[in-house]
Amino acid sequence: MTTYSFPGVTPQRSTWTLLTNSKRFTSPFTGAIQTVQRTGERWHIRLEFSALSDDDRAEMLAFVTKLNGGEHRFTVHDHSYVRRGSGGGTPLVAGASQTGNSLDIDGASTSVTNWLRAGDMISFGNELKMVTAAVNTDVTGAATIPIIPKIRTSPADNSAVDITAPILGKFILMDRQVSWTNEPRFSQTTNSTMSSLVIEAVEDVLG
Repeated sequence: MTTYSFPGVTPQRSTWTLLTNSKRFTSPFTGAIQTVQRTGERWHIRLEFSALSDDDRAEMLAFVTKLNGGEHRFTVHDHSYVRRGSGGGTPLVAGASQTGNSLDIDGASTSVTNWLRAGDMISFGNELKMVTAAVNTDVTGAATIPIIPKIRTSPADNSAVDITAPILGKFILMDRQVSWTNEPRFSQTTNSTMSSLVIEAVEDVLG
């Protein structure tokens, strides 16, 4: 298995879905609802490309083909992402064996209000997380970042935390078959083909 980086081609439309792994129980007697949250939360993405031509077309078709269905993986960033927080510094994981819905970090810019804001994204290892509340750093550049989904694999102490261009984790195609639609375009000066394709993938929780 090989992990590839996504090509530098921007989709016309992207859809993100957080797939939770919760179970709901409804009492047949009282109608009371109980929920249980289990591990296995993961991201699902749908990337739509239309009217691809020339180099972009060739690059994308080669990319989806070499993934070979579910054999290989890829990393990708959110093409529409803009961080709201001011950021700054070189954030690192502060302490090993971290789990749950928060991450302790240090190495950030000191004493910053709204260093990150709700809706910002971070990544570490091969995991992508959304920040769920504003984060302020203290006088040492440390902070606790509330995140979703939960940490799957505890990151090593002092490992990097990316707040600038967080990757969307490691993904695997949903379907073992890959296809695209071709539309020939002819002009007096050149013959070319335009193609459209849709990529659906889910985060590899073992990544």
